[in-house]
Amino acid sequence: MLNDLKLYKETYNFLLYMYPEIKKLPKSDKFTLGEDIKKQIISLLSNIIIYSKQKVNCLNKADQNLELLRIYIRLSFDLNLISFKKYEIMSLKLNNMGNLLGGLIKHNV
Repeated sequence: MLNDLKLYKETYNFLLYMYPEIKKLPKSDKFTLGEDIKKQIISLLSNIIIYSKQKVNCLNKADQNLELLRIYIRLSFDLNLISFKKYEIMSLKLNNMGNLLGGLIKHNV
């Protein structure tokens, strides 16, 4: 069932994309900002998985995770930890996930 949910696939692929990017961060940021980014993506993924049983509550939590991810990625760019090209790719992926999540929220409200 989860593999049929496009948001799950997009989020999982984003997690796979971000792991090597986080490893490239400077040591001082890898274990703070990098860990926060990973935790938010994993929490977002968890809320999508739980969504199948508790729809609206989990979707709202997933939306909060996504907003925090946007802030962390923007902070990484503003601190010159990632290039503009990487920021652009990450932002596009987050926007796509946001559009999918927004559609699910509208459908379930």
